Formats: sequence, C-alpha cells, structure tokens
Amino acid sequence: MGTNDAASTSRWPVWGLAAGVLGAIGHIFSQPSVTREQRGSGVEVVSELDRAPYHIGVVAGLFAVFCLLAFASGWRRWATTTAPASLAAEVVSLALTASAGAMILGYGFRGTLAIYLPGGINENTIPPEGLYVLYMFDDLGPFLSWYGVTMAAAAVVWLALREHQLPKWIGVVSLLLAIPPVGMLVATGLSGFAGMVQPLWLIVVGIGMALALRRSPAGVTEPSFAVPGD
Repeated sequence: MGTNDAASTSRWPVWGLAAGVLGAIGHIFSQPSVTREQRGSGVEVVSELDRAPYHIGVVAGLFAVFCLLAFASGWRRWATTTAPASLAAEVVSLALTASAGAMILGYGFRGTLAIYLPGGINENTIPPEGLYVLYMFDDLGPFLSWYGVTMAAAAVVWLALREHQLPKWIGVVSLLLAIPPVGMLVATGLSGFAGMVQPLWLIVVGIGMALALRRSPAGVTEPSFAVPGD
C-alpha cells in the first residue's frame, strides 16, 4: 500500500470526531436558556424561547448527520477487509446509520422551532400551543436520537474485548461510555441520556481509530490481543 493510500485509509475516523463535536453543539451547547419554573409553566414557556439556539442546533446537528454517515461508511469499509466475519463489526455501521436517520428527525424539530419562533421566516403563523408541542418534542428528540450510537459502542466493546479486532483500550472506553445510558434507561426509563454521553464516545473513538490506523493501515488489531491461529 502506497503512502497516499495509507493516509486515505486512516482519514475516515476523523468524520466520527467531527460528528461528535457538531452533534454536541447541535443539542447540548445550543439548549435554550429557560429555568425549571419556566419549563413547568406550560405553554407560557414559549414566550421565553429564543430562536437563535434552535437555528444553531439544526445547522450543527444536520452537518453532524452527514459526518456520522461518512464515519459509518468508512467503518463498514474497514470492517469488510479487517473483520468480514464479525457480526459485531456489522452492527456498528448499522447502529450508526440508525442514529443518523433518527437525528434528521430529532434535529429537525430544532429547525422547525427556528422558523416558527419570533424572528423566524414563518413567525406568527402557528399559535403558542403548536409551538409548545414542538418544544416538547425537541426536549427529548435530539438526545434520544443518539441511542443508536450507544448500540454501536456496545458492539465495539465486543469487537475489542471479545474478538480482539481493536485495541483493548478502545473496548474499555466504549464500555465505560455505554454503561451510563443503558443504566439510566433500565433504572429510570430515560432514553435521552445517550445524547449526553455518546458525542464524547465518537470523539474519543474517532481519534483512537485514526491513530491506530496510521500506525497499522491494514488493520488496528493489537498483536498482544491477536487470536491464536488467525
């Protein structure tokens, strides 16, 4: 493999890093500034909403979707050559794609608020009650849409720690970042906690995979974890 081919092979994980950063901007750092009391006031909370964070959120979020799909495509290509018989490796790309589809809808609610709130291109065209419904959907939608990434992280745990196709540290990090969303889901029914954790997973794994591929473009399996006979 030539130098240019090796560099090209190692670049696709950077899309995961970009997806994590943009996704965090899209739903964590662009949350509307409202108090707990305002949130509990019912439809009156609509008068406290500023469209600017929603505009930022939908732009960053939908760019994150593109980056996540590029990451999923790169992962699938890597898995086809490095771990063709691994079910877990295939689950990763499927789970990432599932999240990308959900994100289009989740971040889409942010875009809807951006155009209907005062200052938007369709302001004053729907009543506050309608905006409140959109606000409630947006409250969980972008966060819930990251649950597929949690499933991808769980598959990476198996791929690294059981099948030894990835460095052990990537499996350990994936385990640590997959446990909180699953734990919150089981303990409380909260599905949106994935959106608080999984952007970080994408950033860390994107960097880790890029570094590992640069060191070993043909694959990232660590020799010390290689399965005898493979």
